[in-house]
Amino acid sequence: MPELEEYVTVAEAAEKSGYSVRHLQNLLKTGVIPGVKPARDWLVKLEDVLEYKKHAPKPGPKPKTSRKQ
Repeated sequence: MPELEEYVTVAEAAEKSGYSVRHLQNLLKTGVIPGVKPARDWLVKLEDVLEYKKHAPKPGPKPKTSRKQ
């Protein structure tokens, strides 16, 4: 089992990253970001959440692309 001292709760990671708890839980469940679930609650490395945030898709409408016919 990994060292738990370097992990934070999803609530702490949400507060520090600006994401919602539910969004982080979904990312963890789908394996987009790594985490551990030693009991009932997920634990995540804050650095993994912040790294995801750097490369995450931006919210809002997708840019329109021209289609060739």
